[in-house]
Amino acid sequence: MFVIHKSKSELIRSKLLCGLQEAVNRGETDPSLIGRRVVLPASFTGGMRHMFNNCQDAMAICKKFGYSDLFITIICNVNWSEIRDFLLPKG
Repeated sequence: MFVIHKSKSELIRSKLLCGLQEAVNRGETDPSLIGRRVVLPASFTGGMRHMFNNCQDAMAICKKFGYSDLFITIICNVNWSEIRDFLLPKG
């Protein structure tokens, strides 16, 4: 049985921080100049644009059909015996 010991730099993935350390060594103190900007698409779930689009969709639905009187959220596990027993005969 062989055991491979990793150095501390491999455990904390210090290679990812090399660019940051180099920028600090050059005297760059403005974090907006370090790294690169990544623009996420509107389809990125959980992103600001995605949530804004969902909100706009909800407002349009409320405008057309009116506000709801009741909002019900149900959480279940598809492996529950009651659900499986109900769905199996129906395919």
